[in-house]
Amino acid sequence: MIQPNRGQRRREQLRGYAQRKGLSVRILPPPQLPTDAQAPGAMPVYSLVSDTPQATRWTLMRARYAHESHLASWWLFVGQKPPEPLQRHIEGVLEMLPKGVIGLRATGRQLDIFWGETGGEQEVDQLLKCLHYLAG
Repeated sequence: MIQPNRGQRRREQLRGYAQRKGLSVRILPPPQLPTDAQAPGAMPVYSLVSDTPQATRWTLMRARYAHESHLASWWLFVGQKPPEPLQRHIEGVLEMLPKGVIGLRATGRQLDIFWGETGGEQEVDQLLKCLHYLAG
């Protein structure tokens, strides 16, 4: 029989921990940036269903380069930008994000974080804190 390797077991434990904390985990491709030559590959998306629907849908992705037009130099809205007060609220979470996060998204009742699963349970707790901040 084929047994999962150490990395696969670690990811499964991490995803199980996230699910026990109330997050769902799916594997999806992140949105493509205008500067991407090809569509990005699928990656883990950690999601929180919010009791309060988000009035505005938005997607924010980490750009490959810093620019003054980006939010906090490195973050680029894909599609329509949300209103300025919401942009400031979103900006407040960026410094709290754990390493390996490449994108955030609000889609009505759900908030998503595209995360490369760099780290462990402490980083999952940080993701949860960030998602609750965005929901509030």
